[in-house]
Amino acid sequence: MTTLHPDSLSRFLALPGMVRAQLGATMLNSASVIVKLFMPLLFRGSYALDFETMGMLMAAYGAGCVVGAYAGGALTGRVDSRKLTAACLCASGALAACLSQLPPVTWLFVVVPAIGAADGAFRPGNLRLVMEAAGSDDATWLQGLHRICFNLGVALAGVAAAGLAGAGYPALFAAAAVANVAGGCLLIRYARDGAGAIDARPTCVAADAHSDRRKPVSPWADRAFLLFVLGQLLALGIFDQMYGTFGLFLSEDYGLGARWIGYLFSLNALLIVLLQAPAMMVIGRIGLVAASRWGTLLLAIAFPVLTLGRSPAYAIATMVCITAAEILLTPAWTLAVMDRSADRDRGRYLGIFTAAWLGHSLYGPAFGTWIYGTFGGRDLWWACAAVGLVVWALHHRAMGVLSPEYPHGT
Repeated sequence: MTTLHPDSLSRFLALPGMVRAQLGATMLNSASVIVKLFMPLLFRGSYALDFETMGMLMAAYGAGCVVGAYAGGALTGRVDSRKLTAACLCASGALAACLSQLPPVTWLFVVVPAIGAADGAFRPGNLRLVMEAAGSDDATWLQGLHRICFNLGVALAGVAAAGLAGAGYPALFAAAAVANVAGGCLLIRYARDGAGAIDARPTCVAADAHSDRRKPVSPWADRAFLLFVLGQLLALGIFDQMYGTFGLFLSEDYGLGARWIGYLFSLNALLIVLLQAPAMMVIGRIGLVAASRWGTLLLAIAFPVLTLGRSPAYAIATMVCITAAEILLTPAWTLAVMDRSADRDRGRYLGIFTAAWLGHSLYGPAFGTWIYGTFGGRDLWWACAAVGLVVWALHHRAMGVLSPEYPHGT
């Protein structure tokens, strides 16, 4: 079982330089990805595009993320992941710089999905390097540190966006370009070093019980993993309501202004930064299965809390429940996939896992807004609760199969 060292700064400084560089790149990339949320405003304000064209461009970005995530994961088993992540950051930065120059509309349909592909491909390679390079003993602690760095990037992006908004939306994408290129240059230093690279040969082998031959283990043939991914997709569809219908409901039903949305998202980021490290200690004690079950139950009850009244306290309680679920589920699921992919095709496992994580934006908003518009917000929240219980049932056995060696609670 992994526990947190009392002197976290010393422990961080003791990490290999490549791991620290990857964590820094995580923060820079997450900051630049959050800026991508301003794409619709750029398309509307600088190009005066209609909503249908804007929707197609955002869908193209999301599709690029999904394809890039799977391709990037698969490539980590064939090429040096350090060079892959450095190239992805530099490519994303160059494309963001291109977008900041307001290219012709026809070029947007090339540049936007290409940015998505570069952003998506970075994540599985980065995650693999962080989780593997320092050894398995630090896996739980490093996953928590990875989450903290990611959310620090999100918080910094919010502050930077507020400061740069007055200069125009193209300035935001120029800043995103600088952040990604800086991260890429940071990684290039370690990519040039021949030592410490992950073996480029695929390690996806399993012994055949009836022969001495060894054959690849594909995640597409792993029933427990696919069942887990199905539950992951459903759970992320619930999470996605936080970015769309949640704000609509607070505005229309609760009568809360836009500033409340900002307060609640700031609360989300602050809680993750403050509580993720202590939560990793809890996960280390209770195990991945228990953490997943408790996290799923918290996700299931989060949105129905909004039906109890119209006080801002209920909105705060909902955000706290969602954040607690995120703090438990994200590291538990990542560690379970890392455990399951040991001695298998880890690149494709992480590619599918990351693609599913990024792909929820392709269906979550559509289903949520359809239910909201047809039946109302309160019915949507109870539907989220029902889906959460389905996820709990799907993951009930799948999580134990994915990570049988990890402590599963007391």
